[in-house]
Amino acid sequence: MINILFIVPYPELKDVVESVIKKHPDKSRLNINIIVATVDKLPDIDVSKCDIIIARGYTARQAKKRCASLPTVELTISSYDIIRSLQECKTKFSPKKVAFCGFYEVLYGAKEFGHLFECEVEVYTPSNYEDLYKAIIEAKQHGCEAIIGGYSAILYSQKAKINSIVIRTGEEAVFQALNEAIRTIDLLREERIKAEIYRTITKSSKEGIIYVDKDGIIRVDNKIAQDMAQGNALCHIKLEDAFPFLEINFHKAMESGKEVSNEIYTLMNNTMISASFLPVAIGKEVSGVVINLTYITRVQELESQIRRKLSEKGLRAKYNFNDIIYKSDVMKKTIEKAKLYALSSSNIIIVGETGTGKEIFAQSIHNSSLRKNGPFVAVNCAALPENLLESELFGYVEGAFTGTKKGGKMGLFEQAHNGTIFLDEISEITPALQSKLLRVLQEHEVRRIGDDKVISINVRIISATNRNLNSLVQKGKFRKDLMYRLDVLRLFLPPLRKRGDDIEELFLYFFNKMSRKSGKHAPKIDRPALQLLHDYRFSGNIRELANIAERVFVLNNGTTIDKNVLEKALYPDDIEPDEAEYEKLDKESNISLHAMKCNSEMEMVKWALDKCEGNQTKAAKLLGIDRTTLWRKIKKYNVDIKYLES
Repeated sequence: MINILFIVPYPELKDVVESVIKKHPDKSRLNINIIVATVDKLPDIDVSKCDIIIARGYTARQAKKRCASLPTVELTISSYDIIRSLQECKTKFSPKKVAFCGFYEVLYGAKEFGHLFECEVEVYTPSNYEDLYKAIIEAKQHGCEAIIGGYSAILYSQKAKINSIVIRTGEEAVFQALNEAIRTIDLLREERIKAEIYRTITKSSKEGIIYVDKDGIIRVDNKIAQDMAQGNALCHIKLEDAFPFLEINFHKAMESGKEVSNEIYTLMNNTMISASFLPVAIGKEVSGVVINLTYITRVQELESQIRRKLSEKGLRAKYNFNDIIYKSDVMKKTIEKAKLYALSSSNIIIVGETGTGKEIFAQSIHNSSLRKNGPFVAVNCAALPENLLESELFGYVEGAFTGTKKGGKMGLFEQAHNGTIFLDEISEITPALQSKLLRVLQEHEVRRIGDDKVISINVRIISATNRNLNSLVQKGKFRKDLMYRLDVLRLFLPPLRKRGDDIEELFLYFFNKMSRKSGKHAPKIDRPALQLLHDYRFSGNIRELANIAERVFVLNNGTTIDKNVLEKALYPDDIEPDEAEYEKLDKESNISLHAMKCNSEMEMVKWALDKCEGNQTKAAKLLGIDRTTLWRKIKKYNVDIKYLES
């Protein structure tokens, strides 16, 4: 809403203003207070209740003096108003000489209209209201027979006993004044918003900001910049007096018109700051330089915040120890050890077969450690080729190699600052990368590819492997010194086949989870089916068990999971293996392939089951085949059921 104070010298003009307001397209935005007053009777104006003043002639000039903080729009007199007033004067008084008296720019051209009405026209424009009466007396003395002017001029003319006509303002002038007032307020508000934005940015900035003009005088400062100058005010002070060490780069920016970035300086109290110089150019001429001053500690804080924000976007550990499903004592002891490890800051290596849950343990350790509020960054070292893994781990600068991103890229070690990085399948990294990783562990620093600077990091490393690192070291495939750096605390995750009751617990957990998602009731599982589950080797451990549970969920249609359904899930149909697989026999059995070929394949299966008292896992091992293949042979030859009861 725009609050306008409209001052009119006579009542008739008030009616004109009200008429124009009703027809104005922006009337919904306008709140107009109209008062009728001559310049000598102008009331006190409450500047808090209006945004702008519209007035005529001397009244407009007086309003500007009284209310300097408010913009004033002058209600102008048009040429049409001049002609109309002359015509009215000629008709009413038939003067031979007429005087225009008042403070209106348009009056200077009034002389030109005299010949239209066959009369002489003089113009008197006193600079202030107090001289208006003198001008009218002077006009009368010079032979003028009528006065044309504003309402105040008419009142003085009556006092001087000379004929007079008031110059009346038409609707077009009022309309124009309203438009000018609206435009003025809109521009002022826009400028005020901009000024407030600049003021807020400058004052609230965590950096020191100063603007130095081309003469080297500081014209703008803020609290941070003053603190850097030991609390002294900086405005109107020479830069060479306040910050003499900034002089060289100030002149460099002035002369080149180019930014000078990230220069490092030391203040008198040995505090280090970074300064950037940004020239302010209007056209091709540099009018001054904005200098940003940042405490180095602030830069480090910002870096930490950026890393924390990155972690909030996905570099978070989701799992805790409470998420681990188990009943067995061996897992209870493993978790207790992992919780003790979490309290330490030492590096940890988690060893275990594929699918034993190494990453879940890594995340749980992180979430139980003092670094739990920091990022958790996981990377599979076997999933990426060497050059790509190196750029992911250490980052790179722009232009380091073909295809780099603009501005470079932060590496995973940097993103894991004050947190944990989980290096899965650590045994798969190349010797060259092992050397670089060793340096990170020794120095706690990383160097981006193509950069000449090092970046300090504070990262805990949890690594994982499903291979024996000592064996790899002996074969020359893994650095011994790196192994010792990684293998400070070792956590062994037992395979599923050694976890007893955990198999049933995990199977039911996965199965019930799928039941809840589908809205179905979870069926029961009979004892023979459970025994079949316990006898299975689970070479893929928990990951394989989850797949089997899903397979059973799809295959089962009844209220109970029986042995037949589980057999189909555990031993799905597959292509027959070639005879080469039978060469993998247990060394302790002393049974040769030649001897076995003397009998049928069915007899060989029966023999193995007899020797192992029906234990299919042992029988499969004896034959050098996996349990799945043995099961297919049993089904193929319809082996007596007595062998399947164990």
